[in-house]
Amino acid sequence: MTKIASWMMGALLFLFSYLTQASDPFPLSPPNLSTPLHALTSFNGLVAEANNELNRILEEKKYKTEPNRQKVYALFDKATQVFDLSDVPDSSQNRVALESVMLMKEILDRVPPIELSKIPNSNTLTQWRVPETSLELVKQADGQYRFSKQTVKGLYRDYLLVKHLPTHSEASLDYFKYYSLSAGRLIPPSWFYLIEALPSAFMVEYWNQALWQWLGLTISIAGIGIVLLLLFHNINTPVIRSILAVLTLSGFLYLADYQLNLTGALMSTLNIVIELICWLLLSQVAYLIIYQACRLLMKKQRSNSTLRHSLAQIIGTLFGSMAAIACLGYGLNRLGVPVYGIVTGLSLGGMAIALAIRPTMENLIGGVILFLDKSLSVGDYCQIGNQSGVIEQIGVRSTRLRAKDRTQITITNGDLIKHEIINFSRRDRYPFKATIGLRYETDMSQLQTITKKIADLLQEHTDVLDSPIRVHFDTFNAYSLDIKILAHLNTTNRETFLNLQQALLISISQIVEAEGAKFAYPSNTTYLTADSLQPAVATQVQAINQNA
Repeated sequence: MTKIASWMMGALLFLFSYLTQASDPFPLSPPNLSTPLHALTSFNGLVAEANNELNRILEEKKYKTEPNRQKVYALFDKATQVFDLSDVPDSSQNRVALESVMLMKEILDRVPPIELSKIPNSNTLTQWRVPETSLELVKQADGQYRFSKQTVKGLYRDYLLVKHLPTHSEASLDYFKYYSLSAGRLIPPSWFYLIEALPSAFMVEYWNQALWQWLGLTISIAGIGIVLLLLFHNINTPVIRSILAVLTLSGFLYLADYQLNLTGALMSTLNIVIELICWLLLSQVAYLIIYQACRLLMKKQRSNSTLRHSLAQIIGTLFGSMAAIACLGYGLNRLGVPVYGIVTGLSLGGMAIALAIRPTMENLIGGVILFLDKSLSVGDYCQIGNQSGVIEQIGVRSTRLRAKDRTQITITNGDLIKHEIINFSRRDRYPFKATIGLRYETDMSQLQTITKKIADLLQEHTDVLDSPIRVHFDTFNAYSLDIKILAHLNTTNRETFLNLQQALLISISQIVEAEGAKFAYPSNTTYLTADSLQPAVATQVQAINQNA
């Protein structure tokens, strides 16, 4: 029976070879996947040719023969096109594709011989299963037949179930086992002869890896751990430290994958964990670079504005976070996480989140408007609605001012921009306004002299602007003759204005006293009379209530 099976397998391989050679495809042409028959024969033809080259390299120990190596890699790469790898993460796709070719070759070498007549040569089928196996060729959206995603996932399981069975070919070497226990990708590197020279115990398989691979992994982890410890201990710059850590971890991943050639679940786990750490570090780098760039731009402006610094911080945080999220999202997508699906799901709750953070966004936008409008700044004396005081801090969320009674008033930026803002500190000049009341005993000549001298005082003062200066007798008040004074002082500083106002008021008081006039005080006069047939006798009583 063994001879019959060998003969049948030889005939089958001959027919496969005939079918593949008959068309004599150009080396650059892709494999023919138009029907299940063409897909299977293309795969077997490519693998058979690659194995011939691989056998020659392994037998001659010519690991440095670059043309032969490249030919083997090219043939295996074409063979990987027979598999649907859409569910395999981008970060692991090359390794999984290569392992899938090796596993499929070993499985097909051990399954019962397949009669060519039973393999459909039609493109009308949606799928075809290799007899007595779970290996399925499924028609894809592009009309090509490929081994399904479920088949790819179950290849290693199927291999474990049949690897003890004899092969149909004369070759006794299990290429997948040799591949998984040797160094390098598919073809061992030149230094592998040193490993082969070790006692055979180093090639014994433990948990799908050779002993020498476990030892190499242990030494590599220890070395990488020491390097990372030195990096985080000696380098204080977070950006440089993170970049060097990423380079170190990437080097370790290359060593584990391309040199130690770890396979299976171990390599998949290492790949996911290390790449995830690398993408987290790169996200941190992206955030820090943008955040520090915003701060650097603010320093170049040499501005001490609290609002500017606050906005630089929030803008740096916002754009840095966006860059970090984009970087991390790209990395997670490479690891097979359905980032776009997650984003779509989160968008459904976006409206609820937007409503919840609406007040915060109003305050943030209010802060941006204050920054762009520049209607106030720290140190300005302002009136906002019914509140007034000196601006102490302009933040991203709120603005604080100190009132005259030293109480601190906090107004959210969202409310602040809705009120009228009167900024007294932004005056280009300060108005000097005063109303003085003289007693009714003051005659008109005194009144005219006083108004003229006050006008002369203002015109001669160096800090009083020429226009407009108005000093006029204004009205007869209930208890005084009112003179209104209007002038503008050439200052924008409130303290200077208060000192000038005080000096002018004192000078005006001296002018009034020099002219013999007196300031009026609130008072009233009451007249009492009695009605009778006798001649009226009037008694006048004057009550003067003086308020100092």
